[in-house]
Amino acid sequence: MADRSPTLAARLTRTLRTAGADTLFGLPGGGPNLDVIGAALAEGMRFVLAHGETAAAIMASTYGRLTSQPAPVVVTRGPGAASVANGAAQATLDRFPLVVITDTVPAAQAPWVPHQRLDQRAMMAPLVTMSATVADASADEDLSHLVGRAVAWPSGAVHLDFDPSAPSPTEAFDAPPLTVVNIAAMAEARAAMETADRPLVLVGFEAALWGPALRSALERFGCPVLTTYQAIGSVPTEGDLNAGLFTNGALERDMLLQADLIVALGLDEVEPIPLSWSLEAAVVRLSTVPQERPYLPIAVDVIAPVDDLLDLLRPTTTTWPPDAASASRSAQRGALRTSSTAFGPLQLVETAAAAVPDHLTTTVDAGAHFLAIMPNWPVAEPLRLLISNGLATMGFAVPAAIGAALARPGQPVLALTGDGGLSMVLSELETIARLDLPITVVVFNDAALSLIEIKQRADHGGRQAVRYQQVDFAAIARASGLDATVVVDDDELTAALAGDWNRPRLIDARIDPADYPHLIRVTRG
Repeated sequence: MADRSPTLAARLTRTLRTAGADTLFGLPGGGPNLDVIGAALAEGMRFVLAHGETAAAIMASTYGRLTSQPAPVVVTRGPGAASVANGAAQATLDRFPLVVITDTVPAAQAPWVPHQRLDQRAMMAPLVTMSATVADASADEDLSHLVGRAVAWPSGAVHLDFDPSAPSPTEAFDAPPLTVVNIAAMAEARAAMETADRPLVLVGFEAALWGPALRSALERFGCPVLTTYQAIGSVPTEGDLNAGLFTNGALERDMLLQADLIVALGLDEVEPIPLSWSLEAAVVRLSTVPQERPYLPIAVDVIAPVDDLLDLLRPTTTTWPPDAASASRSAQRGALRTSSTAFGPLQLVETAAAAVPDHLTTTVDAGAHFLAIMPNWPVAEPLRLLISNGLATMGFAVPAAIGAALARPGQPVLALTGDGGLSMVLSELETIARLDLPITVVVFNDAALSLIEIKQRADHGGRQAVRYQQVDFAAIARASGLDATVVVDDDELTAALAGDWNRPRLIDARIDPADYPHLIRVTRG
């Protein structure tokens, strides 16, 4: 008997495995979904079952970001595809590698099967870097191209409508253009950096992925460094070069005003707050890829391989005081402090930061609490503090913590989330317990959408638009299989954090939100 040709599920999972993927996340709906899961297990991959499609996608893309893999998530047609959309958008705007595999109504049945029939590719197209139908007729090289696109910078989600019976796909996949180095631009950039009195470096997420060579180059250059949220840790936050965070907000503006040259190193257009740019210092942008809409006014734009870009950061003589970076960082943190003695977000962050173990990965949700966390959290290396910055989606921290714990087995993970964000993914607490992951979830619980409440005017609906009743998240966590406790002050939080970081647990921190208006005024202006 002749050997059967490999199924599409087998070929696709083999392509993923060859590209480095070792874990499949998802929520199956039967049929082809289960074919993909079965084929993945046969390839030696593991499957992680989630409760929601968006959460599964965030788990997968975080796992992919930390392992540099094209991480796959499998969901069913119709409602599954619609539900995964936010996770796909998060991956794309936050530059996390993700492969979204959706079952679909087969092309031959589409004319007479309206049930769960959506134009999934049209729906996903604005949310992903690439969308295609994969079929038995798809060439192996096309499957490899699609999987590889998820990882290539700028990383993001790739969507695959899985239809073995579809006719031969019409997509044409061109090879990426070769980077042509502009020698004149490199010479101009080098001259600008050598003649500047006070060059300042802005490190973005692309550069944060360049490995240890980045830190060596920044130390060699010797100038103050501001990092974006996603690049935090590119130089240690408590080190001599770290001058704080760059958000294009008010907090770091004094430092930017002192610079006569700004070197934007791997800065992605999606990273800054979309406020107007009013600084007069010239901007030199160094990146491996062009940007259609550079956020800053670029005087010199250098597109080159990483080694060539880092070679431009040579030792230079400047007029920066030796303590310029640390003084800037201290001033920014000082501006955030208040005289309040209540158990609020700043007190929670200070107490938690003093208690964390080594080799910790921290995930941060969207919400007012991140204004207290990001400028104050100690980070010694890139990708140890993860946040959804490009999409800024609530419900990120808990599934991202699951992805991080799986990517870094045996290392503790801390998820810092608000009550609103946690409420969106509560069911994934069971996933943490089922997988017995070393995740500590700390909830900034003030029973409100505090960041939105700050923005309210008198005619914006009042408390009913932003306030919840108090929820006992500790009770829900215990029912889901986690250890859990409620804390109402610093001492109780310290005692709770002194527990076992290797066990799944949740700390329900009942905080006073009074500091938040001050934090947003100082941060955003």
